Amino acid sequence: MPSINLLRSVAHNIAHHAQSCMSWLHPDMGEACRLASVTCADFELLTEQPYPSMLPRSEPLALALQGLQTKFWEILHLTGLPRESVQSVRLEFYFSPSRSDDYSCAVRAVITASDGKVFDKRIAEVGSVPGVSGTYVETRS
Repeated sequence: MPSINLLRSVAHNIAHHAQSCMSWLHPDMGEACRLASVTCADFELLTEQPYPSMLPRSEPLALALQGLQTKFWEILHLTGLPRESVQSVRLEFYFSPSRSDDYSCAVRAVITASDGKVFDKRIAEVGSVPGVSGTYVETRS
């Protein structure tokens, strides 16, 4: 059974990394959302080719998402948890409809552990997106 504190940390760290420019997702994620006329994009990170199905294909974004998946495994490894401790990692990106750039967004990471516990971490945009807080919520399935 994975440690609750460790998976809380993993959820926070992957959401924070995904929001940062260090993830190489920005501005490509924002541009793809703008092209698709959506303000939210979500996807399962642990698939072979993670990519939001509602977005037009972008090679730079696809490569950045592969890098994000690798970063997730690195974060998990650094906490001492095996890959088998995680069942699912769902990421959601929220962009304000009135945004002035394609960098600023809120990110939500929902990790489902192998024992069914769900860790939900939201990192608010610096200017804050309505309805998305920076609070941590833990639930049981």
